[in-house]
This record gives sequence, structure tokens and C-alpha cells, in this order.
Amino acid sequence: MFFPHNIKGVSILHTCMKKIRLYVITGIAIGILIAVKLIFFPSQKAGGNSSGKDKQSAVPVTVCIVGDDAFQDHIYASGTIVANEEAALKAEATGIITYLNLPEGQRVKAGTLLLKVNDADLRAQLDKINIRLRLAEESEVRQRKLLKLSGVSQQEYDIALADLKSLLADSTYHQALLAKTEIRAPFDGVIGIRNVSIGSYLTPAVTVAYIHQLDPVKIDFSLPEKYTSLFNAGDVVHFKTEGSAEVHTATISVKDPMVDAGSRSVRYRALSRNADGRLLPGAFTHVELFLKDKSGTLFVPTETIIPFLTGKKVFIVKNGLAEERIIETGLRTADNVQILSGLAAGDSVVVKGNFQLKKNTPVKVVQGKKK
Repeated sequence: MFFPHNIKGVSILHTCMKKIRLYVITGIAIGILIAVKLIFFPSQKAGGNSSGKDKQSAVPVTVCIVGDDAFQDHIYASGTIVANEEAALKAEATGIITYLNLPEGQRVKAGTLLLKVNDADLRAQLDKINIRLRLAEESEVRQRKLLKLSGVSQQEYDIALADLKSLLADSTYHQALLAKTEIRAPFDGVIGIRNVSIGSYLTPAVTVAYIHQLDPVKIDFSLPEKYTSLFNAGDVVHFKTEGSAEVHTATISVKDPMVDAGSRSVRYRALSRNADGRLLPGAFTHVELFLKDKSGTLFVPTETIIPFLTGKKVFIVKNGLAEERIIETGLRTADNVQILSGLAAGDSVVVKGNFQLKKNTPVKVVQGKKK
């Protein structure tokens, strides 16, 4: 038989079971969330009494202890060997080469006759002038004696004297023309490869050969303008040639009194002995210059410097914190920078890790050395 009141009771019981199940699931979910919070996000309130320095982890850094010992470093430059004297041998006259004395690769003395072109026509003219010159000299002597005896007028003597001086000038002129037919060594030196042969027709446009004076040789090099106050005439430099390990020395003979506007550098010239002739003009050289010892000068590694908009700064370590120092720099070498102001001997300058730092950042020194 069907009893309506039983059906109503079953329905109420089913609804209660649903609510209980919902409460249980909700409680389990809340418990899981609380557990996750406690495990993965523990409360930091317990450490609320700790200082801000404990809350921020220390940055590991490498430092350099600044010293004021004497300092010496090197500057390198590229140079070129130049002959002490060098000249292109060219004739001033035109003609056929009748004499040739160009010992290639050999030394010659200053004034040695090296080449001569045909001068037969000039010599003939000079002989003609010399004959007239002798007659003019005899005539001038006679006219002078007669003038003293009042045998001739002053005008007649003056004409004879003028003829003599004119012929003397003609003789000197033709001797100069004859000298232009010759090429002589302008200084002691070594003759290069010749470009002519005997019998060739020579003009002033043709370079017969070059002559080089190889002892001493010049070393030309340039340095940035910031080094101009450090090196002057009389200072010694060292250099090597390409492909050789031998170190040569040279003494600066002159410093250019102006700065090249294009490269902002100053040109130097040094002299080096070359008795054996192994240093050849035009060769490339590696020039090394030693900076003078600077006692009490502070230098720090280049990597410690941090540039910013209005200057440069470094970080030092003081009482476990990073402290910012504004600095003024001077001389720069390959690895170091001179400090003019902002640091003192004994400061611990951060070398590595400095770009991670801010003012008062806690730091941990993992390595340190004295500069």
C-alpha cells in the first residue's frame, strides 16, 4: 500500500545528506588551503624584530684594497722606421748618361760622383769664354797702367773693366751649367736600386736611385694628447720590429709642438743606433714606453669604474655595506686608471659585482687583494 507521509520523510533525509556532504567538502578544501599556506608561505611575523639588513640578502663581491705604492705601467704605440737622411737622386740637366757609378746596396761618401750626362757643348762654350776672359784680364791690366799715366780716359778703363766682369759672370754661369750635368752623393749613405743604365737619355723627371743614411735611424710614432706631459725629448723608449723578438732602444729627439686636430695625438721622433744596418726604413715597429714611477699615486682596475651622466663613481665596502664614492680620474693605462680624488689608500673598492649594488646594499666579500 502507498503511504504519502513516508515519501516526505525520505525526501527530507536526502536533502540533509546533501548539505552534510557540501559542508564536509568545504571543510576539506579549507584545510588543504591552510596546509598549503603553512608549508609554502610561512609567516614572517616571527622575525618582525629583525633589522632591515637581515631581510635583504648580502651581495657577494670581489674587492681591491687601494694602495699608495710606487706605480709603473707601460704605454704601447705603433711606429715606423725612417732613414736619418734620404734623398731621391735626380739630374738637373737633360742628356745622354756618359758616366755611371751607382753601387747598389753599397755605402758611398758625400761628394762622390755618381752620374754624369753629356756636357761636350757646355765645355766648348766654357772654353770659348775662358779664352776671351784671359784677353779681357790682360786688357784691364794695360788700361789700368795707362790710366795712372793719363794715357787713357777713365771711361776707356771702365769699359775694359766691365768687359772683364761680364766674362767672369759668363764663366761662372757655364760652370754652374756643367755642375748640373753631374749627380754627386749629398751625404754619406747607402745607394738603393738604380733605375737607369749608361747610355740612357736622362731628364729631370727620372729618379735615378735613392740614397739612405741608415745610422742612426729615426722612429716616428704618435701618442694621445693626454700623455704629452709624461714624455719629452731625452726620454728612452723601447721597440721591436715585426717578426723579431729583439728589443731595441731609442731616445726621443723631438716632440711635435702641436696636437693633430684629426687624431688628437702628438707626433714623436726618436733616434736609434743602427751600426749593423738591420733596421730598415719603412719597417713597422711596436713601441713601448714606460711611465715614470709615481710614488703615492692611487690606481684602481679599470673595471671598478662606473660611468654615469655627470661623472664617474665606484663602490667601496664599509661596515658590511656598499658605499658610493664620486671620483675624478687621471691617467689611464691598459688595465688601470689613476684616481685624482674620491678615494684614499686602504679603501676596499668593489671590482666584481659593483653593477648590482646600490647605496647601503649589504655585501659579502668573497675575494680581496691589494692593488
